[in-house]
Amino acid sequence: MSTSSFANTGTLFGIYAGLGLVIFGITGNIINIYLLYPTRSIPSSYLLFIASFFNIISLAEALLPRVLTQSFSIDGSSTNMFWCRSRSLISYTVTLLSLTCVCLASIDRFFVTCRSATWRNRSKLITAKIAVLIATLVITSINIPIVIYTTITETTSSTGVITRKCSVVNPTFVIYQNWVLRPILPGILPGIILGITGWLTYRNVASATGQQLRDTFQRGLTSMVLLQIIVIVIPLAPFSTMIIYQSLTASVPKSAYRVAQETLVSNITNILLHISYASNFYVYLISAPSYRQKFLQLFKVCYHKNHQNNRIGTITRGQLGTNRLSIEKQILPRISN
Repeated sequence: MSTSSFANTGTLFGIYAGLGLVIFGITGNIINIYLLYPTRSIPSSYLLFIASFFNIISLAEALLPRVLTQSFSIDGSSTNMFWCRSRSLISYTVTLLSLTCVCLASIDRFFVTCRSATWRNRSKLITAKIAVLIATLVITSINIPIVIYTTITETTSSTGVITRKCSVVNPTFVIYQNWVLRPILPGILPGIILGITGWLTYRNVASATGQQLRDTFQRGLTSMVLLQIIVIVIPLAPFSTMIIYQSLTASVPKSAYRVAQETLVSNITNILLHISYASNFYVYLISAPSYRQKFLQLFKVCYHKNHQNNRIGTITRGQLGTNRLSIEKQILPRISN
C-alpha cells in the first residue's frame, strides 16, 4: 500500500465507523438517560445515568470534531483560539468523568454482591453523589493546564504552505500529556480498576445465593456493569499501547511510509476508543432482561402514540371531508333556486 492508500483508508474509516459511533452513540445515550431516570435512586443506576450525559458530550466534543478533521478536513480548532482550548479541556474532562462513573459503578456492584452486610451497606446514593462531585472537581483541576498551554501553532513547509494546528506548546506539559494524561488516566488506570472490580464482582456473583441477588433489576445492573467493563477494557488496550509507542519513538527518524502507517493506526485506535462511550445502551440491552423490558415498553408507548396520532389525523380529515360535503349539499340547492 502507498501512503495515499493509508490516508484514504483512514478517511473512509472515519466516515463510516466514526460517524456511525457518533449517531448511534448519541441516540443510545439519550434513550439510556430516559430509561435510567426512574431508577436513579439506586447508586449504580445513578452513576450510569450520569455517565450517559458525559458520553453524549464526549461523542459530540471529542469524536465528532476528530471525524470532521480526519475525513472532511474541517478543523475549527486550527482557526479559533477559544474552540482550540475549550474543546481540548472539555473532551479530556468528560471522557475521564465518564470512565470514572463506570469505575464507581463497578465498585458499587462489588459492594452490593458482597456476602457481608457491612460491605453491602457501603452502597449508598449519597456516597455516589459525593464521589461524582469530588471526581468532577479533581479531574477539572488537573485538566486546567490544557487551557494555559494549548494554542494554535503555524508551520511552513518547504513549498511555502502554512499549516495551522491546535497543540500543546509547553515541553513539560507535553511529557505529562504523553505519559500520564493520555495513556494512564483514560487508559491503563481505569482498565486496572475495572479489571479488578469486575473480577471481584464476578466472583461474588458466582458464590452468591438467590436471596442476595433476588431483585431482578439488581441482577440486571450487575450484568450491565460486568459486560460494559469488557467492552471498555478491550479498546483501551490498543489505544494505550499506541500512545506509549508514539511517545517512545518520538525521537526516532521515520520514513513517510512509516509515518502514514502510524497515523492510520493512531486514527483507528482513537476512534475505536469511543466504543466505550457509544455502546453502553446496546450493552445494557443485550445483558439485562429488565432493561430490555423497559425499552420494549418505551417502544410500544411511542408506537401506540404515533399510531393514535395518525388515526386521529385520519379521522379529522375524514370529518372535514364529510362536513364539507354536507355544506355543499345545503348550499347548492339554494343556488339552483
